[in-house]
Amino acid sequence: MRKHTLLIVKILVATSFFAALVYWVENQFGWAQTLAEWKNLNIGIVLFAAILVFISHILRVLRVYYAYRQTQKVTLRKVTSVSFVHNTLSYLLPMRLGEAALPALSQHQLDISLKYSSATLVLIRLFDAHMLLLLLSFFTGQIWLGHYALWLPLILILTLPIGMRLLIKVAQKVSKLEFALPLIVKTRSWAVLYGFTMGIWVTKLAGLALLVSLLGHILIDHAWIATIIAEGSAASPITGFANAGTFELAFSLPLVPLGYDIAELVKTGVNLHIFISIINIAIGIVGFALLESKNKRSVDPENSQSARS
Repeated sequence: MRKHTLLIVKILVATSFFAALVYWVENQFGWAQTLAEWKNLNIGIVLFAAILVFISHILRVLRVYYAYRQTQKVTLRKVTSVSFVHNTLSYLLPMRLGEAALPALSQHQLDISLKYSSATLVLIRLFDAHMLLLLLSFFTGQIWLGHYALWLPLILILTLPIGMRLLIKVAQKVSKLEFALPLIVKTRSWAVLYGFTMGIWVTKLAGLALLVSLLGHILIDHAWIATIIAEGSAASPITGFANAGTFELAFSLPLVPLGYDIAELVKTGVNLHIFISIINIAIGIVGFALLESKNKRSVDPENSQSARS
């Protein structure tokens, strides 16, 4: 009963964030004027940014595929469906409720144990956070530290192997965590996963920052800062549906001290959010189309052979 009540509260909070954003935009600018900003952009730039974001989704698929291949054979097509659906649900549902889709779908579609898929999810989210922090330290450091800006990301990079070594030792000593060892025990394994993570975020944020700089007439390094923090805001314990409201605030507030008008920033953030939402929904539709029904999986020779082995 307590969990049910908590879920209802989360839905109400998420709905209020979404409704407040819709009302604010209409009252401040009007949705027609807000969306009219896209007319000033070259269609080629928009397509280029969309391609970069799509590539980042493909890299997400390959990251999960590589992680699962450490323990058993899986097909790229099935991993694509699972990853696409998971990414869309984790994006659309508030307060990370959609994260449960990866372990659940991995067990249903790929016969990956819940423990291993959950460990994979935790590890890639830790890598996501580390990568975003690294990029943020680089771009904010350029503003505040000048030539010393490289020190912060360099420290983060150098301490990563130390953190992984500690994680391996803990997993080796705690029997309940041994199932996660295939992901981290070999340096090559976690380094490849981190490499995919780097590719994901550099590719995606490059496209989004380019779009933002042109949409809102924002300096490119400032655009990187805004998009990094906006993307990171999805990890907040309180978010709206599709991170509505919190995304725009996280995008806008860091740039206000740099002299930008907050209302214009929110308008740019809204347009960027719409762009991201369209791509995520399209990705999700493709993922759902690729999912296999339980009946089809039961007669799949490959699944039967995997089950026997």
